[in-house]
Amino acid sequence: MNRFPHRAFGYAAVALSLSLLTACAEGEAPAAQEEETPTAGEVVSAEFPGGAAKVMEFIAGEVTYPEAAMADGVEGKVFVEFTIAETGAVTNVHVLKPLHPALDSAAIAAAEAMPAWSPAMKDGKPVATTITLPIFFKQ
Repeated sequence: MNRFPHRAFGYAAVALSLSLLTACAEGEAPAAQEEETPTAGEVVSAEFPGGAAKVMEFIAGEVTYPEAAMADGVEGKVFVEFTIAETGAVTNVHVLKPLHPALDSAAIAAAEAMPAWSPAMKDGKPVATTITLPIFFKQ
């Protein structure tokens, strides 16, 4: 398998930064947070260690472009959805819309390899949240 090409990741970085996280904690999309202590009812999004730029860096280093998908000439994006548990662990990783079995597997493997996140917080307590992450594959 080939490592994910950097030129392809360049395209991914722009799109990923625009649509990186779709987080929901009890059905609410959290607003941008200031560096203040959350008040009652506020939801603070889950965060990858180092922030959005670091999650993109991590994925670029983890994702491999499977030879089977390259041979088939398949490229595109795979949306993986996963849960950030109250502990920050990445759980329940799955593909929302399959693209190619080899690409789907590569995207799942990269998401499952992520380290623990800072969990989402609601009313000062950690809560599970769902994240949707697009992973781009381009030859």
